[in-house]
Amino acid sequence: MQHLKISKTQVVPVSVSLPSRVENLPHFITPVLAAARALFVDEDRCHDLELAIEESIVNIINYAYPDKEGIVRIGCRREEDCLVVCIEDEGIEFDITAADAPDLSSDVSSRKIGGLGIYLVRNLMDDVRYRREGNRNLLELVIFLHPKEMKE
Repeated sequence: MQHLKISKTQVVPVSVSLPSRVENLPHFITPVLAAARALFVDEDRCHDLELAIEESIVNIINYAYPDKEGIVRIGCRREEDCLVVCIEDEGIEFDITAADAPDLSSDVSSRKIGGLGIYLVRNLMDDVRYRREGNRNLLELVIFLHPKEMKE
């Protein structure tokens, strides 16, 4: 049995570009999780990453392209001691980092609908970055690669 050894400087690139359809979710998520596991990210953090990617892409599918089907691109790379997952679309501009946090203190029946997915993404990831470049939304989900998660 071979053991995969990843050095601190090795890059684990992933790049997938597919139509914005729910049935494509596994095709976006699976290669990113494989890259995370190759970097020795533990299973709890992989689960967090999977949920954050799913929430982000489902929001793109539901809201970024209201009148048509669009393309979603996902990629990941290693930056220093981080795994950075970049999700890109050419839909309606939306800055997840500027969205209001949902009111979690009021009764469930009186809360405004929506916003919990955004809340989850921002709280599951170590960092969430957004920028708009031309007509593209670029969302970066960041997980720190802690020493316990890496093999030397």
